[in-house]
Amino acid sequence: MSVPTSRKTAPVDTSLAAAAEDHALVSVPAEDRKSGYQLSLSPVSVATGLVIFAIAGLTVVLAGFTWGMVAGLLIAVLGVALGKALGSMAFATGMSSTLTSRFFGFGLRGSSIGSVIFAVMILGFLAVESALLYEGTLLMFKLDDAWTNRVLIYGVLTLLWIGLAIFGLKVALRATGALIVVTLLVTAYMIVKIYLVDGADPAQVFRYPGVVPGGAGAKLEAAISVMGATAGTIALVTADFARYCRTRRDVTILAVSGPLTQNIIMTVLGSLVVIGGMPAVIDYLMRRDAGLSPEQAAAAGSAFVMGNTGAFFVVFAGWIGFLTIYVAQAKAQAVNAYSGSLSLVNLVDSLTGRKPGRAVMVVVGNLIALLMIAGGILEQFTTYLAYLGAMTLGMCGVMIADYYLVRRGRFHPTEQRVEMWNWAGVTTLLVSAATGIVLLATDTMKLGFFASFVVAVVLYPVLRRVLPEGTGTAFAADEEALGEAH
Repeated sequence: MSVPTSRKTAPVDTSLAAAAEDHALVSVPAEDRKSGYQLSLSPVSVATGLVIFAIAGLTVVLAGFTWGMVAGLLIAVLGVALGKALGSMAFATGMSSTLTSRFFGFGLRGSSIGSVIFAVMILGFLAVESALLYEGTLLMFKLDDAWTNRVLIYGVLTLLWIGLAIFGLKVALRATGALIVVTLLVTAYMIVKIYLVDGADPAQVFRYPGVVPGGAGAKLEAAISVMGATAGTIALVTADFARYCRTRRDVTILAVSGPLTQNIIMTVLGSLVVIGGMPAVIDYLMRRDAGLSPEQAAAAGSAFVMGNTGAFFVVFAGWIGFLTIYVAQAKAQAVNAYSGSLSLVNLVDSLTGRKPGRAVMVVVGNLIALLMIAGGILEQFTTYLAYLGAMTLGMCGVMIADYYLVRRGRFHPTEQRVEMWNWAGVTTLLVSAATGIVLLATDTMKLGFFASFVVAVVLYPVLRRVLPEGTGTAFAADEEALGEAH
């Protein structure tokens, strides 16, 4: 029995908006495939955003440079492996991670859970990036965190992201390469100013021990607890881009680009700017707030790493830095808003069979992001990352176990049947994600999100034997035929 293409929803594609519109319901055809180098611009652009800069800086502040780099290398290797595994699956189907999860792991209706996870991930990053820009704007113009300023600034940002996602995404995507270069050049300018102009000693960065007490084990655990939660996120995003790859070699290039930039390059750049620039930030805070003691200013400066990352650009580069964080984030935020809208479309369609307008879902997604900001997502971002890591790694584990362990890497689109609910996959995801979240919430295991992945990979093949294909559910094609008959 073949899988009807009419039941496949719009993919969550964040690299080629025009093609996503043209091939929303089918596999991407060969003539529209791209090289891995072309596609890698999108994950590299996301990996050079403020929130990744913040994660890299916080990792080094906690664990020190040496163990921060060790953690970055380990997570980069994991990210590449997961990205290659999921990317190869998306390459085979020609579809996004959400749609691919219908074939491998969850079924048509079951993939709605993946849509929720993807929406939470993308809209969470949309919210955090907006919050960081808000804090940078307050600092630049010396404004108070008053409700009038919140309404005005967040209102303008929200309208900007909606407009870009609906009308200006193609322009933003074409400017990706230039925006990456601008971001890296301004970062390089900040490093030159810190070490060559202001005379900071780079050796102090490399010797920085971190604030986490204890030995190597405690520091490495702290670093991985911040950085490791993003491994599943980058793998799922890679799968979305991999649907456009021409060859499996392009999948490999794509899978390497994001983790390498995010976990290695950004860790080096983030540590040089954050650690080397901290004295200047502390001095700035003491001049701005005369009542602050050196200890209070140091504490406020450390808080800026995660809560006001744009401050480093503003303090060292002034208007150039301020404009850079806005221009550089515009592309990422346009993609976040667009991707979030598509994941919401997927969610509605997989559950109801109806596809709401994308423009409407762009607005809905931005409203959800505003609610996340109101709920204090920036202040709880590390906790959010850890819980999100448990969900995304659990989802990755189920898909990988289904494709590689149960199906042995076999995919025949003309023969593949899609269940409405793959109860083995849905159950495994719920159990694995809950396991990781409980371990994290109870502080039993700071790396509980990795437990989610292990549980998913081990449990799914077992449950699939107990609940084989078709158990307790119909197949998508059968249900459609039944619907047409009525």
